[in-house]
Amino acid sequence: MQNPAKDPAPTGDSGPAQRRTERVKLSIPIRVMCFAGSAADFVEDTHTLMVNRDGALIALKHRVIPEDTIRIINLENLREADFRVVGEMRLEIPDYSGWGVECLERERTLWDIDFPPPLDPAGSNAGALLECLGCNKQGLLVLSLIEVDLLESAGMLQRLCQHCGQLSTWTYADLTRRPKDVRVPMQPPVKPQVGKWNGKIERRIYKRIGVKLRALIRNARGEEEIAKTENLSKGGLALCLKMTLSLGEFVTVICPYTGSGQEFEQKAEVRYRAPHVAGVNWFYGLRYYAK
Repeated sequence: MQNPAKDPAPTGDSGPAQRRTERVKLSIPIRVMCFAGSAADFVEDTHTLMVNRDGALIALKHRVIPEDTIRIINLENLREADFRVVGEMRLEIPDYSGWGVECLERERTLWDIDFPPPLDPAGSNAGALLECLGCNKQGLLVLSLIEVDLLESAGMLQRLCQHCGQLSTWTYADLTRRPKDVRVPMQPPVKPQVGKWNGKIERRIYKRIGVKLRALIRNARGEEEIAKTENLSKGGLALCLKMTLSLGEFVTVICPYTGSGQEFEQKAEVRYRAPHVAGVNWFYGLRYYAK
C-alpha cells in the first residue's frame, strides 16, 4: 500500500501558493456581458462553479479567450464588476466550457462572503460556509473538528461575527442561490443541467452543505490520497483528486481523516467525475454505498 499523499494537487484555478483566499464550490446565478472581446458581443445568463474572494470559475456557452475583459453581474445581490479571463477548463456539460476569471477591481467583491486564506490540504482544520443569523453575513469559516461536531449535532454554532460585532448563532448557508429580476438586455435564462449516469437521471436526495474536511480516499489498488472536501451531504461528498477513478468504481472513504487509525471507514461509489485544472486533477462526486 502506498503512503497517503502529503501534497494533493491544487483544486482551484491556481494552486494554494497563487490563490490569495480559499475557494468554495457554489452555484451563484450571474449575467456575463462581453463587449469588444475576441468573439462577437454577447450577454449570457449562467452560473458560477466555484468562487473565491477575487475570482471565480464560471460556465459559458459563448467563446472567450484569455485576457478578454467581461462584465459580471451577481443576479442574487445585483453587484457587478469587470473580470479578466484567465483560462479554460473543459466541462462534461454539453455546449458549455468552464472559464477561470479574476476581478480587475481588487477593492470589490461580488459574492457577499468572507473568505479565509487557503487551508492547508494536509492540515486538521476544517472550513464551512456559514451564515450569521443576526445580520445574515456569510463566511467560509475555519473550524476545529470539535466545532464541526457541534455543527453536526446541533445544526448551529455560537461565534463572534466581525460584521455585526455580536456573539451570534451561525448555521449552514444555503447553497441554492436564486436570481433577482434585472432589467438589462439578456438572453433567456440558462436551463439548469441535470447530470446523467449510465443514462439515468441523478437527483440529490440529501441537502448539500459547504464543508471542507480532510478526507482520505483509497481505491481498490491500495492507492491513497488526502484532500479537502468541497461539499458534503448525508449521502456522500465531493472533492478534487490527482487519482484517476472511473464512474461506478468503489473506493474507501475516511472523513474526517485525522491519521489516528481509529476513524470510521465507508465504502463509496464514483457517481460523477469531471476534469479539473486543465487535466491536472479530477473533480469527483462520491455516493456512500449501503449494502
